[in-house]
Parts: sequence; structure tokens; C-alpha cells
Amino acid sequence: MSAAFTLRFAPNAREADVASIDAIVARHGARVSWCDSPAYERTYGLIERAGTACLLAARAATQATIFERPLIALAVSPSVPEALPPLLHALGGPGRPDGVTGCYEYRGDVIVEWDLDRSALEVVLGLVDIEIDRFHARRVNALLTPLPPAWWTRIAASGLLAPEITPDRVLEEQLEVHGVLD
Repeated sequence: MSAAFTLRFAPNAREADVASIDAIVARHGARVSWCDSPAYERTYGLIERAGTACLLAARAATQATIFERPLIALAVSPSVPEALPPLLHALGGPGRPDGVTGCYEYRGDVIVEWDLDRSALEVVLGLVDIEIDRFHARRVNALLTPLPPAWWTRIAASGLLAPEITPDRVLEEQLEVHGVLD
């Protein structure tokens, strides 16, 4: 069992939903980060430092979709509507990247959910770019989920072409490890 998992409310979570999960997380000594996306009618939560009991309690207490690992959810808005069907097929159809767990059309945008440990950011965004380039389109992305610090670090290291950037070199992570941040 992973020490972190993601949950998704669609439509957005109500205050009571958030309060219920917050109470479960506190009771189990875990922590939760929320990302509410009114434009996409979704709320995602990342629960970290969670054991099996926390996962089971969350599953019993909510109607949210629970993924037993962290996920990235990214909304991709292509500038050309004709790019949408091929994009949905590439990200959600047969042959999609291994880590993709969901791909949805929402008001002319694509929402793709995936596990970064199974499909690198470069693979998913590279596939997006291949598909929209056929239409000479551009894209605007919106991150819909909170991410674990190790994933932020991996994304930054990749984007900066600096593999030496690792979680043990991130100040906030070291402060938390040494009990300065909680």
C-alpha cells in the first residue's frame, strides 16, 4: 500500500465532504492537500503519510473516487477544436500511455489523469504536442491536483535538465524531515 493516495470529487466537493476527509486524515496522523477547480467542476485531494486504515476510512466515508496512489490530473485546452478527438483517442484509447487512468472531454478540453511513476510527464505532454501539432494548434494546461513533493522535484529536475535536483536537496523537504515544518 502506498503512503499517499488521491481522491476526486466530481462535481466539486462540498464543505461537508472536505471536513469529513480532513477529520479522517487528522485522526490517522496523515496530511491532506486540496485543489478545487470550479472551472472543471472537480476537487482533488492528495493524502500523504497515510496507512491502510486511513484509506479504508476515507473510502467508507465518501462518495469520492479514490485512487490508491498519487495522480496528476491535467486539463489541456487545445486552441483548435478539431484537435480534441485525436487528443482524446491518443490519451484515452488503446495504446495510451501505461500510467493513464482516465481521460475525459470536458467542455472542449481534455482532462487526463495519470500516474507519474508509470508514465513520465514528457511522455504525456509529448503525446499531446504530437496530436495538436497536426492542427498547428497551441495548448493551455491547468494542473488540477496537488502533487507530492517528490513529483514536483522530478518535474523540475526534468524541465531544468538538472538530474542532480532530488528531494534531499529541496529545502522544504529537509525542513519537514527534521521536524521544522509539519
